[in-house]
This record gives sequence, structure tokens and C-alpha cells, in this order.
Amino acid sequence: MSGVYVVLFCHFLTAFTALGMPLFMPRMLSSLVDGDPQYLIAVMFVVPPLCAAVAAPWWGRFADKYGKKRSLLRAQGGLAAGLLLSGFADNLWLFCLGLLVQGISGGTLAASNAYLSSKYQGDRLAKSLNLTQFSARLAMVSGPILLGLFTEIAQPLHIYRYLALLPLCALQLSFFLQSDVVAGKQAMHLSKSKPYRGEFKQLLFLQFLFCFAMVVTFPYFLPYVQSLGESSDSMVGFYYSLPHLLYLLLACWIGKLTLSARTQSLFGFALLSLACAGQFILQSSDGLIFYRLLFGLGMLFGYSGLHLLLSQCLQQRQAGLSFGRFDAWGKWAGVCAGLMAGFMSQHFSLHGPFLLSSIACLASIVILLIHVKEPFDHVNPTI
Repeated sequence: MSGVYVVLFCHFLTAFTALGMPLFMPRMLSSLVDGDPQYLIAVMFVVPPLCAAVAAPWWGRFADKYGKKRSLLRAQGGLAAGLLLSGFADNLWLFCLGLLVQGISGGTLAASNAYLSSKYQGDRLAKSLNLTQFSARLAMVSGPILLGLFTEIAQPLHIYRYLALLPLCALQLSFFLQSDVVAGKQAMHLSKSKPYRGEFKQLLFLQFLFCFAMVVTFPYFLPYVQSLGESSDSMVGFYYSLPHLLYLLLACWIGKLTLSARTQSLFGFALLSLACAGQFILQSSDGLIFYRLLFGLGMLFGYSGLHLLLSQCLQQRQAGLSFGRFDAWGKWAGVCAGLMAGFMSQHFSLHGPFLLSSIACLASIVILLIHVKEPFDHVNPTI
């Protein structure tokens, strides 16, 4: 089996739990806290991304210094340990400790992308990054639906115990991956230098806004759909999974487009903004399918455009640090998105996060139009 497919399969195993279970955070907290745990949803939701945001650059330097395969193994083992702690938690503090371990020791997406960057460059790397998102979207499609069925027959916290086996399986499979070349002292020197040019700094802002727009609608999506008249957890999982299902169906097609990275990004942010504005004004579940599919199209173009931009300005010898910081900006966006989602949902309405998402997309369009010019789409990667 080709190494890239091993990486993708292992990433799916880790993403299935990490991306599928947080949707049911309200169910987990209700088993640990007496009364209404609504105020804790956003707090617990941001714990893993907050820890990951702090640790990601350091793990990036670790990958450049000691090897990207070793960093990938570290991420899978750390995620398994965090899931086990959460699964056996009998109080809120132990559950929070499990989330802390997941965030600090995890980061499987950045570790997987960094490993792939040691094998591919340029457009081939961009396509590989789209494939890691393919595995993540596959987890998003299958995770909420399947886990939604299990949460109706068992406590979500107990499910964590069994799901910890998935990253452990990924850990075993990853041992057979080919090791990458470690630059040693040269990598240490490079990791202390500036890891990116001006173009990459612009990309980090776009990454932040894109991740914010994606995540801010996530923490309260379950009660949001219930407010529209839908009560089944499995149906909530279905609505949430629709954009990711569309990504799976069209991911191969998007790689054949000849549109520039800037143009694809503009399409992505525009479609996301329209989709979130539509969900903001919805008063019933009628029309929700249409806007979720529109959200999926925006996500498809957004990821493809950002991955092309990333592959064109990546400094190859510092790939671990670059991916670490790129991932860290996404995690910081997740932290801000979780806190803002909690504020809007508590003080305004459950529809409020969709308005924030639409505004973030509009801000990204402004950055793309003013600061990202067409020559940026053709910058050769630094090797």
C-alpha cells in the first residue's frame, strides 16, 4: 500500500473520534454536571484547540528536528491517551484533563500534512493536502451519524473508551511508514529563523478567518437544529454531515480545475458567506438542506484555494514548523470561534454564530481582493 494512503487511512481513524464526538458535548456534560450545563459547552469545546494552538509550533520544530514520522507517531499516541482519560472520567475535572491531553499531545492533521510534505511538493502537495481534508470530511460524514446512533443507546463518555482503539490502530500502522530524512542541526538553525515570507503571513490571516467561519457554527449546531423543529440526534448529525458529504463527492473534481488559487478562494468565501447568512435567517428546517449543501460548496473551494496558496509559498526545509504555525492559527481561530459562539448563543440567539461566520467570510474576501494579487498564485515554493 502506498505511503500516502496509509497516512490518509490513519488520519481518518484519528479524525473519526476527534471531529465526531464534540458535536455531542451537551450530552457528555449533562452526565457530569447537575443542572443545565449550557454555559460549559463553549468552554469545554475550546479546551483542545486552545492547547493545540499553544503546542503546535513547538511540535512543528520537533518534527523538523527529530523527524516528521516520529511526530506523527507522537500525535496518534497522545490522542489515544487523551481519549482514554475522557472515557474513564467520573467528574468534570478529569474530563477536562482528558481534553487537555488531546489538545497538547494531538495535532494529527498537522503531523500528517508535515509528513506528506516530505514526500511531495508544489501542486502534488496541494492535492495531498486536499486528500487529508477528504479523510477529515469522511470522518465528519460518518462520525456524527454513527456516533449519534450510539449516543442514543449508551453514555457518550463511555464511547470514548472504545474509540481510543482507533488512534492506537493508526499508531501501529504508522510504524510501517518510511522514515523521512532529518536535517539535524541544520533544522535547528532553520527553526529559529523566520519560517515564512510576507505571502505566508497573509495566508495565516486567511486561515484564521476560514477556520473561524467553519468552527463558530459548530458548538451549538445541535440546539440550533432543535430550535428549528428537529429533535433526533441522528438527524442533527445528518444535517451537520451534508457539507462534508458534498466535499467527498466533489473532491476529485476540484483537483481538475484550472482556476487560480486566489479565484478558488474567492468563490469559497463568497459561497460560505451566503450559506451562513441563509442559515442565520431560517426559522424552520425547510431550506436547511439547501444552505448546508451551499456551505459544502464554499468549503470545497475554500480548502482547495488555501491549499494551493500554502503549497506555493511553503518553505520546504521548515515544513514542520510552517504546518505547525498554519495549524496553530486555525486552532486559535477555533478558540475564538468557540468563545464567540457561546457569547452569541447565550446573549442573543442560537442563530447568531451564523452571522459571525458570514462576516468573517466577507472580511476574507476583502483581504483576497486587496492584499493577495495574481502573482502570488504563481510563486515557486522555497526548497
